[in-house]
Amino acid sequence: MQDSWRDLVNAFCNERALLSLNATHQRSLAQTLALSALGIKNSEASNEFIRSLTNHMTAYLVELSSKHDLKSIALQPDIILLVSCLFERLRGVARVSEPRIQKAIYEMGFSVMNPVLIFLQAYKDEFVVVYQLLKFATDWVESQIIYLEAKETAAMVDFCMHLLQLYSSHNIGKISVGLSNSLRNEADVEKYKDLRALLQLLSNLCSKDMVDFASEPIETYGTNISQVVYTGLHIVTPLITPDQLKFPKLCHSYFSLLSHMLEVYPEIIVQLNVDAFSHILGTLDFGLHHQDMEVVDLCLRSIKALASHHYKDRVAGKIGLGSHASSYKDPEGNIREGILSQFLRSLLKLLLFDDYRLDANKNLNRLKSGMSEGRINMYLALCHSVDLVGPAADALLPLILCEQSTYQSLANELIERQRIPTFRSRLTNAIQALTTSNNLSTTLDRLNHQKFRKNLHSFLIEVRGFLRTV
Repeated sequence: MQDSWRDLVNAFCNERALLSLNATHQRSLAQTLALSALGIKNSEASNEFIRSLTNHMTAYLVELSSKHDLKSIALQPDIILLVSCLFERLRGVARVSEPRIQKAIYEMGFSVMNPVLIFLQAYKDEFVVVYQLLKFATDWVESQIIYLEAKETAAMVDFCMHLLQLYSSHNIGKISVGLSNSLRNEADVEKYKDLRALLQLLSNLCSKDMVDFASEPIETYGTNISQVVYTGLHIVTPLITPDQLKFPKLCHSYFSLLSHMLEVYPEIIVQLNVDAFSHILGTLDFGLHHQDMEVVDLCLRSIKALASHHYKDRVAGKIGLGSHASSYKDPEGNIREGILSQFLRSLLKLLLFDDYRLDANKNLNRLKSGMSEGRINMYLALCHSVDLVGPAADALLPLILCEQSTYQSLANELIERQRIPTFRSRLTNAIQALTTSNNLSTTLDRLNHQKFRKNLHSFLIEVRGFLRTV
């Protein structure tokens, strides 16, 4: 290591002058120094470098958190500044997700798990510090979780559970849902930084069961990731409103969590009470009609996961979504469709009638004077469905299999509305081909999904144009 670089590392560890750097620079400098460990040839030496870089910080935080008078000294300005700086630095180190130095970075985070929980209580009224603690935990979990063995994972998951419970007891009332009405721009939504951090933390936990190289299951140590995610879901979802979902960062974090959760732990949804379940479904319906195609895709993945779980469970003789999937009477005595029927209806309407590519009609107006009817139909179908047809097909197939009577009823409604015999015949044939062409079966394996994607694409080319113009 060059002398100049060694001097910088020494200054980082010992010079208080560097504490005057802002949070972003603290984090970036720590991350850069941690990355330099990758240039050391010996793996053990690389890990030792990370330990020497972080031990003074973790030791101070452990010592401070154990002081009997912490409550009285924690709010001193110089202590707040120091704690904030140190956690920003640790967060920078935690962001280095490299197998070569993974061991030392896990040890770093493990050593401050208890201090994080203690500081979360001590600084419960300091929004900036609370956010820094949550972001450190989120970045550390994200960088480490796929590498860990079951015992290490269990310790991390238990830490996350305690973190969520503490946040709920001290901070859940401090984010007023009513504040969403006053949000005017992206800067205002920064008030919800901690909520977004929790959403990301839960998504990171979900990723463990998607990419897990551990030699034994985490349940061996009495820990269940799905239960932690379930707890977190009850904490954060009541705070999510349609107004808040209009803001990109929060919206993406929320729907990313839902898609992860429902793909990995679809059985969790059955455990939710009616209010929580209805709230999630309402946000999915909102997201399904969002202008951001990434959000729509995340919602389609969530709906696919729900419908696929229900269908496979029912085929196996289990309850699937149980009463959540059934029709019911509302307080006024009106019959309401089950949620899968509702999504089936919404998705078909979206595919056949809605404008989810906003520039398609504008382009068509410039071109249609020289296009035949068939070319117009094909253009409309392709422009409006090219980004959506794949994920939409993946969600639509299990919905049709779950709700065949509803699907047939919707198909008959479409056919009955066609007054022109030619269109009526084309629609009838297209609807028939949608669920029979390419030797489509009633399984939900990859091959069958690929077949249905082709069928849906052909169906949209055939019917979307005249359905939207008749």
